[in-house]
Amino acid sequence: MRIKFCGTASPADMQAAIDAGCDAVGFIMGVTHKSSDVVTPPKAARMIRELPPFIEPVAVTHLQETEDLIRLVRDSHCTTLQIQNTVEPSAIDVIRDALSYIRIVKAVHVMDESAIETAKRYEPYADALILDTRTKEKIGGTGIPHDWNISAKIVANTAIPVILAGGLRPENVAEAIRKVRPYGVDVHTGVKKDGVRDRGMTLAFAREARGALPGPE
Repeated sequence: MRIKFCGTASPADMQAAIDAGCDAVGFIMGVTHKSSDVVTPPKAARMIRELPPFIEPVAVTHLQETEDLIRLVRDSHCTTLQIQNTVEPSAIDVIRDALSYIRIVKAVHVMDESAIETAKRYEPYADALILDTRTKEKIGGTGIPHDWNISAKIVANTAIPVILAGGLRPENVAEAIRKVRPYGVDVHTGVKKDGVRDRGMTLAFAREARGALPGPE
């Protein structure tokens, strides 16, 4: 099970994720809605220089304008772009043309069954989808689970990888994985204590996520 730890705001945050055997770390930049653990692209770039091989740095952003998104990726040196806000599918093609190396993950907010149609709309354009929860104030990092039955339908009917996010914690991630069967999971607030990423919770999350499904014989 692939694991991304989002909201990496300090070297200590990044080291906790590395020690947990993460596959990706997310850097929240360019926000238009309420968010925590926001960093600047130069700060993300400095941390990424210290990232070991085979761990993907992900630019997580609320920005919507194509040129702003392209600039964010270049300035931060991330190799994956996670678009949390609404953009036209055609904009994804423009970004891909400008940044041939980039992988693009499009967020789909699972508020009701209309998310199934939204996922189908972006499937031909994105490299992966991330199923998240939103509120009026936040378009990510809410700490609120959504309806995993809807997420499971999206996973079962989508040809590209689907990542599960939204209210995941060490206590519920195994159940969520067994229910949804995603390509990977993404956590932010669910491994924080007193507003800071907690090393013990981070390790526990990775252990629970990787133990959720039986491995190959």
